[in-house]
Amino acid sequence: MNHNLVNLTSMNAIYDYLYQHFIDNRNVTEQQKLEIQSRFSHRPCLWDESTNKFWQPKHTFQVEVPFFGTRRICLTISHPLAEVYQLLGQRKSPTLTDYIDFIQEIAEESGSSPLNDVDKTCIIQVFQRLEAQLYLEKGSIKNLPILNAENQLIPANKILIPDAHWWIDYIDNSRLLHPQVSLKLAKLAGSLSLLKDVIEIPKNVQPADENQSNEWCRKWQNTLNSPKFLDGLQRLIFHYHDSELQIDINLLKTAKVVPANQIDVDLVLQDKSLVASSIPGVYYFDANQKIFYITASANKYIMLCYLAEILNSQLESFSLDNLLPLTIIIDAEPENIRSLLDELRIRSFQNQEIVDVNLSSDSTDTKNSNNQIYWGAF
Repeated sequence: MNHNLVNLTSMNAIYDYLYQHFIDNRNVTEQQKLEIQSRFSHRPCLWDESTNKFWQPKHTFQVEVPFFGTRRICLTISHPLAEVYQLLGQRKSPTLTDYIDFIQEIAEESGSSPLNDVDKTCIIQVFQRLEAQLYLEKGSIKNLPILNAENQLIPANKILIPDAHWWIDYIDNSRLLHPQVSLKLAKLAGSLSLLKDVIEIPKNVQPADENQSNEWCRKWQNTLNSPKFLDGLQRLIFHYHDSELQIDINLLKTAKVVPANQIDVDLVLQDKSLVASSIPGVYYFDANQKIFYITASANKYIMLCYLAEILNSQLESFSLDNLLPLTIIIDAEPENIRSLLDELRIRSFQNQEIVDVNLSSDSTDTKNSNNQIYWGAF
């Protein structure tokens, strides 16, 4: 006996019953239709002759869905059977839920194993469509499995967005986002930024031997220690933030700038989990000793940029988006700072009185560790 024939005969009888009682029946309510759909949408009950199998209604669509591979299908059925298929849960076209279900299904099947080429291709296409669908449905994809550089699907919050290229070579590929997955999508799903969410903790600092870099650092230190530089820095903050921030006069008055042959750092997340160990850093600020350490370079302007960046990081919420004016006044003779800022069309303010306020002592920034702030590496 042909079991498929028996099954199809029985199924056609059921399809006919559903049509008569739930479609061609004016007394049936929408709630009753929804109850039928809820009952059958997850059960293989829609027959497809081309694949010779029953499909779950939620896995079938009225449009072509090649990006789902062979895990989903387009079923175009003639009236009246088409209405029965829709009653049982066949989709018109994929929604946000369909894309998410597909991704989670493959993630559960693959576990920690890399995806095969077919599933990887499908997943990348589905991620692209998912991102577009988000604009239409305004849904949430928090904690969605995301593809890493090892072709594994893992929770988004375990993946780092590779937006700091100087660190990528030191980080295991399993922690990095796959290059064909949108950075914006990964961020929406909860992935962390390598640039913004990773904290540097110095492990080893080797001061530089006496050379040209020491002379540059001494010159910049003298400038930072001068009241005229402090006036200029307050002026920059006023220009960009429209606020007269009161800066710790002792921080800059006694600060030192020291070149280093080598700065080794560990990279950690805010939960203290280690991302990479003993990799080259470029600068950090020792808040206890008030020392700006910057990696020595044969290029003066590289070191100058490092110093401007780490000084800017001390301004916290008043940091400057444009570091060029700050870099210029660090490298200037103190007596020329005011005129340089005038030429750069930096606004001045009437009250330039400097108040002795220790900002760093009240800082609770998570990038502080043992009263030290660490900034930047390659």
